[in-house]
Amino acid sequence: MMQTGNGVGVARVEVEVTVGAPRERVWKALVEEPGRWWPRDFYVGQAPKGFVIEARPGGRVYEDWGNEAGALWYTVLVVEPPGVLELAGHLTPAFGGPATTTVRLTLKEEGGATVVRVEDAIFGRVDEHTGPRLREGWRTLMGSGGLKAYVEQPTP
Repeated sequence: MMQTGNGVGVARVEVEVTVGAPRERVWKALVEEPGRWWPRDFYVGQAPKGFVIEARPGGRVYEDWGNEAGALWYTVLVVEPPGVLELAGHLTPAFGGPATTTVRLTLKEEGGATVVRVEDAIFGRVDEHTGPRLREGWRTLMGSGGLKAYVEQPTP
């Protein structure tokens, strides 16, 4: 992390999680089924209806609260199915900002499994807790608390 004297700086985080499934399956879960694996305690709304990723350039990544209400997390910058999703978003003061964040998710198949790599860079109000907090959040989200657990669960 790099920081100036006024609390403005840059934090970069890289996380890799191996999911025991082919890349196409992981991609489908990532972009078409996020409401099924997004952890309940990651939502910011009180009674969310779901989580949506519109996997197209300019698409939204958002919480749907119903009745046209919700919270925008990111805007989709780049989509290269089934391997790359790039996002840009904002971190509001309520969640440690103000800051801007760019995220690159890459899916690479390795021997029947898929390595999900997350690269997150935040510019704005960051402190010594920003990097570790983000790293832990991405590990949970992509790993045992989210995507990996959902994709690897046995089918009924």
